[in-house]
Amino acid sequence: MEFGVLGPVAVWDDGRPIAIGSGRQRFVLAALLLNAGRLTSTDRLVDALWDDPPSTARPQLHNVISNIRRRLRAATGGDGELIVTRPAGYELHLGTHGLDLVRFRDLVAQGRQAGSGGDHGRAAELFAGALALWRGPALADVADDLAATTRALLGEERVSAAEARLEAQVALGRYDDVLHELEPVLADHPYRERLHEIRMAALAASGRRADALAAYRKLYRLFSDDLGVEPGPALRDLEQRILRGEPPAPAPRPVTVPRQLPASSPILTGRDELIDEIAADLARADQAAGQVRVLVGPGGVGKTSLALAAARRADHAFPDGQLYADLRGAQNAPADPHAVVGRFLRTLGVRGAEVPDDRDERIALYRSHLAGRRVLVVLDDAAGEEQVRPLLPATPGSQALVTSRRRLDALLGATRWSVPVLAPGDAVALLAAVIGEQRVGGAPEAAEAVVELCGRLPLAVCVAAARLAVHPEWTLEEFRGRLADQVGRLDELSVGDLDVRASIELSYQALDEPLRVLLRRLGLLLTPDWPTWVAQELVGEPSTARVERMLERLVETHLLEPLGRDAVGQYRYRLHDLIHAFAAERAEAEDPADERAEAVGKVLSSWLALATEADQRADHHTIYSSGLEAVAAPQVAVRATRDQPRAWLEVERANLTGAMEQASAQGHAEMAGLLALRMSGFLALRAYDDEREHALEVAANALRTTGPDDLLLKILQALFAVYAQRARCAEMPALAAEALTLATTLGDHDRTMRALLHAGVAARRLGRLREAAEMLDEAIRECDPAAPGSALPSLLINRAEVHRDLGEPARALPLVEEALAIRRTQGNRRLQAMNLIIYAYALIDADRLDDAEAALAEARRLTEAIDDELHAAYVEQTMADVDVRRGRFAAARRRLDRALPVFTALGNADGSAEAHRTLGELAMANGDPAAALGPLRVALETWHQLRAPLEEARLLARLARAQEAAGDADAARASETESEAMLADLGLPRVCLRLR
Repeated sequence: MEFGVLGPVAVWDDGRPIAIGSGRQRFVLAALLLNAGRLTSTDRLVDALWDDPPSTARPQLHNVISNIRRRLRAATGGDGELIVTRPAGYELHLGTHGLDLVRFRDLVAQGRQAGSGGDHGRAAELFAGALALWRGPALADVADDLAATTRALLGEERVSAAEARLEAQVALGRYDDVLHELEPVLADHPYRERLHEIRMAALAASGRRADALAAYRKLYRLFSDDLGVEPGPALRDLEQRILRGEPPAPAPRPVTVPRQLPASSPILTGRDELIDEIAADLARADQAAGQVRVLVGPGGVGKTSLALAAARRADHAFPDGQLYADLRGAQNAPADPHAVVGRFLRTLGVRGAEVPDDRDERIALYRSHLAGRRVLVVLDDAAGEEQVRPLLPATPGSQALVTSRRRLDALLGATRWSVPVLAPGDAVALLAAVIGEQRVGGAPEAAEAVVELCGRLPLAVCVAAARLAVHPEWTLEEFRGRLADQVGRLDELSVGDLDVRASIELSYQALDEPLRVLLRRLGLLLTPDWPTWVAQELVGEPSTARVERMLERLVETHLLEPLGRDAVGQYRYRLHDLIHAFAAERAEAEDPADERAEAVGKVLSSWLALATEADQRADHHTIYSSGLEAVAAPQVAVRATRDQPRAWLEVERANLTGAMEQASAQGHAEMAGLLALRMSGFLALRAYDDEREHALEVAANALRTTGPDDLLLKILQALFAVYAQRARCAEMPALAAEALTLATTLGDHDRTMRALLHAGVAARRLGRLREAAEMLDEAIRECDPAAPGSALPSLLINRAEVHRDLGEPARALPLVEEALAIRRTQGNRRLQAMNLIIYAYALIDADRLDDAEAALAEARRLTEAIDDELHAAYVEQTMADVDVRRGRFAAARRRLDRALPVFTALGNADGSAEAHRTLGELAMANGDPAAALGPLRVALETWHQLRAPLEEARLLARLARAQEAAGDADAARASETESEAMLADLGLPRVCLRLR
């Protein structure tokens, strides 16, 4: 059965609508649906249905519920009870039934996640699916006096999702679609500034700057006339960027009203929403007896300040006062609940001599004094459930709010909030509240770094702020430097009685020794998070169940953060940065150096072994790790690497980088090199080129010092492939020369041929075509085509590219065809796809467009089969070149709209430059030279930054044509002159410009 509230309240059974009945029935069903899985109190429903409830209100409500139940039961054949009666109200349990609001929110969450990951196409689809669930205004057939507020809140979610879809569409460059979809939303929400921002951005990005500025002027008049204000800073800034062209005994006693809440910090930033939520829950009228709220989190996260703020905000709901006790749960001598109850009784007006000594009698008297009263009991820093239970009220009215470093899971039925660290902006605001906005505003980046180094833990930020406040001569940048050293960071985070180390120490000392050892060993790792097997390796415990229990105990004390299951089913954990610093500090102080080194080495070796397993099965079609030996992996973790190798590599790529960096830093250069190579194939497939380059550079630097040289050579040649793919033209020659010298010294003939290949590629990228031809010809003559991993196909391809650069496509084609024939026998689909794209380039130059389309169609099938997003984008861009030449302008534009965001998202400057060049040629072919100028200039600037002179000369020549056609003869002559001068410097003929 499906329920709907996003429109008229509706129920469907297998698509057949079910009549719900009267307006009251629709409202009550909607209220239960909106609160599904939780108690909806009878009082709340009665108060909503009647301004002045009659004496028969509750029986009438019961009849409404009965009618709803009867209709739903008939639809489900009497299978199960959807609405359950509770003492204080009703609960609706959806079970396997659907609710459009749940689906809507799920799709929106998925859309936001996809968008944050750069998959804007997927995000747009998800938001569209979410918005399609709406059938009109929420609760459309429920009277305004019952549903107006809820309708408005849900309507806000709807327009937020619409904004998010429009933003995704803008990111995809679908500006016409954005402008079409935006109008009805703007008509309903004319004063929503974000919608106007999106509209102006879409207009400007689609080349309609004048319309974008006109829209701003119209908006300015609207806001000024209707609201008496001007547009906000974001809109004003957008206008300027467009203008600049930047796309409450014996004798009666007075009732004692205790007010025991202690003073709390007057500075509390970033917690308003959470405080409101807790306070509202405390103040609810439908409280059950013994209901407990628990705030859990690590020391220093601000649980006490949060609890006190929420208690004060809910003060109106507790006219009989508040009781407060610091239970000292994290200290060596926690408070005795028997003594706390005695203190509470005296506060409530019981004379000292009348306080019973017997524990049970004392608790009974305490609860009797709370009965019939509305008192809030705040229990701070609880050690455990057994300490808290005697202090809990036992009758409705009075409530308890507990804070603890432990989860207190045995307090069944408690409502829990896990208190998070501060959001980045809130942490900076807390810093500014102490040291002043001006000081923070003068160094915003340093301020952000300081709070990040404090782990955004409120206690740590407050300590840092206090130290800065008493040292006005310190700059934020200087203090950032003091905190940057993890070894001394905790020393810096201490002032007066505020001490981050002491706060963590309390939790550490409460652990038994095996748990302390585990925490210390975890502090030795540099990986950001890790699965369970890492802890097993660190302590040498063969039982996974025992290690899981140890980790759970660290989680319970908030010394360890659980991250849940990852994409391959592993439970993951992390240490907060300051707890990590504390653990590393204790390991240095308490554990011998050889034990620390052995534990870390064991984990690093296991990372390498698992990476080897995954790399061998990931089917990434690269040669980075060819010839490397396999390493036996720990059986406790190997299943995911064998069953889901790519997913495992995706999940663990940050950890593998961290392990590689740690191996390099601790003198394990060979392990660092092997890890870098085992990661590189997958990183290349996924176009994580920044990470691939970083890993190989770190490994190369380590191996340059200690060797071995044969592994260093392999690393250098893998690194050159990254430089070549990213068009790092200026850096390629030196790297190629280093590898060539090393290969010659080692006497490795096959590697020498590959080094010559790289030297030739580097020369070609710099426009030194004749030098490139000589090196490539020499290598082709000396290359053994039968050698495993022979460089011959790559040599032939790059020699063909030199012919293309010289304007000789007819001479290039047989070389590409020979290389492609070899690739087909090797079965490497990635290299085969790359060669097919280059083949298509040569065919286009030779004006064999049918053959080029066939080659690209085959390349597309291969890239889709191996999920190679980058080269799939190259296929689209190259096919757009074919479309332009065939006059299929709309098709070319669609392809470029798909390809360009991929190049941009992946940071592939070479592909981005090619796509912009094609956009320029498309505009020229379409008779709009003015529209060609922008993309051609973008491509020119990209090649200039990459220091690729021949490509610059080609773009200048195309720009000159566009300028001439647009009527700017002087600019055209200047561009043409610069192009010719660059060709002359390179000693190349004009045919190298590849102009048609």
